[in-house]
Amino acid sequence: MINANKEKIQSFFQGDLQYEIPFFQRAYVWKEENWEIFWDHLQTELESYKNNIKSEHFIGTIITKRKEERRLGDNVVELIDGQQRLTTISLLLKAISDTSDGELEGLKNNINSLLYRTDNANNKYLRIIPCRLDKDNYEMIMNSPATLNNKQESQIILAYKYFVEKIKNYSDGERDILYNILLNRLPVISMLLDSNDDEQEIFDTINSLGVRLTIGELLKNYIFKEESLKDLYGDYWQKVFELDEEQVKFWLTERTSGRVKRDNMELLLYCFLIIETRKEVRLENLLKEYKSYLNNKTTEEKKAILKRLKDMAETYFLWPQKNDINEIAFQEEEKRFFHVLENLEITTIFPLVLYLYKRIENDSERLKAFKILESYVTLRLICKLSTKNYNNLFIQIIRALDKIQEVTVNDIKAILKNYDDDTNRIPSKHEIIGAFKNSKLSNKQANEILFIIALKDIDTNFNDIKKLSANSYSVEHMMPKKWEENWNSVQLDDLQRYHRNQKLLTLGNLTLITRNLNSKLKNDAWENKKKTLKEYSSLKITTDYLSFDEWNENRIEQRAEDLAQKAIDIWKI
Repeated sequence: MINANKEKIQSFFQGDLQYEIPFFQRAYVWKEENWEIFWDHLQTELESYKNNIKSEHFIGTIITKRKEERRLGDNVVELIDGQQRLTTISLLLKAISDTSDGELEGLKNNINSLLYRTDNANNKYLRIIPCRLDKDNYEMIMNSPATLNNKQESQIILAYKYFVEKIKNYSDGERDILYNILLNRLPVISMLLDSNDDEQEIFDTINSLGVRLTIGELLKNYIFKEESLKDLYGDYWQKVFELDEEQVKFWLTERTSGRVKRDNMELLLYCFLIIETRKEVRLENLLKEYKSYLNNKTTEEKKAILKRLKDMAETYFLWPQKNDINEIAFQEEEKRFFHVLENLEITTIFPLVLYLYKRIENDSERLKAFKILESYVTLRLICKLSTKNYNNLFIQIIRALDKIQEVTVNDIKAILKNYDDDTNRIPSKHEIIGAFKNSKLSNKQANEILFIIALKDIDTNFNDIKKLSANSYSVEHMMPKKWEENWNSVQLDDLQRYHRNQKLLTLGNLTLITRNLNSKLKNDAWENKKKTLKEYSSLKITTDYLSFDEWNENRIEQRAEDLAQKAIDIWKI
């Protein structure tokens, strides 16, 4: 490292310096919430200035790295970290220039001297050289902002428009003050690396300090710093992960994995490394595991790995996503499978799912395999059997399937049925019935189980509507938790009260309704509540039980048995 200093923003926009955002860096991703925070910092410093208070607001770190000269006189550095901040500042400077009314003649020229560098031949070059994804839009803003139209929705254009809107009614005097506050009162820590320094170590350090550098970005930087691989970036990375904003958004979308959220990119990389190595991978050490895996690989081997990653990413991208599975029918088996995985938050099975897409080419046979896996994870969840071994379990299944030349659904069944310990086995019918009577699931889990059963109920020739949306329903207790308010016709002793309080939390007492009931309706007497339930739900799992004069523990047990039999029919192995 050459140096690390506290610097004013002005120092980054002086002399012949140019900042090149590496071609493999992510696009501009700041959103309105980020611009608002940045704008608030500016306003705070503006107030301090107006009140003659000496102040400044530190806004982060900017890391640059020396590049070798491409042309004599070049002074280009790579903008390793800080592109979001520096790009935002340049957009605000441009907005100040473009909204200037000419009252201060030098304002536009001074800003232009910051946004461009000029050589001795009077050739002008943009101070910031954006990455490929942002190049056209950024250059349009800097060179011809009048050509922008309302249909252009890239983040970089939206940022420019946001700042124009903020300052369009300023006087030039106010713009000049804002300009000076921006350049002189928002310092950063500037770290300049030598061309021989390993920026990967810097990335790792930044990530450990909590700055949001995703695993995908870190791995991309690690792979494509190798000169012999850079030509593959366009086809094997950019087209797969960064082709447009929709694609970028998809890979940054988070899913719940265990107790934490992981984005799609991280989950894909996790799955890919498991399939490559057939070994357990720790998500929290994913980058370290990749470095170990890629270490000592030849260039040709790395090219082959990138090709396989691209193929797997394309498969993952085509999976039914949240929008696709919002409303489904029972017979839409692939969507139903992913609906269950999404709502039961089971991501540890993803490596096996991706593996099966490759190993079972026949769509019909693959759907049968997915149905078996859906049954397996659902029944184990209903019976409250542990998921702690799932990471290792699904890798074991992959290893077992590796030994089979042509994988079929029967092979998967045989592997699952061979397990007899609690960590892996399939629960018995007796256990399933007992679980419906006694298991206490979370509302989200209960919602999914009851939703799939309700889907099966309407999957008949007598129903015109065969699709439902889980988002339209919430879980309701048929006997309310506060049953004592209106359900106290029979005197219960302490043991009976305890038994009732436990039973009302089980699946036999839970149903789905279209709207949350207010507290009065929730706790209403059964004679009144069953009328309300009929109004708020047309599902058989509710309406089949509204003719009873009384709702008690015995009725809950009977309904639990009915639901269990339906579950056994749906989730056969």
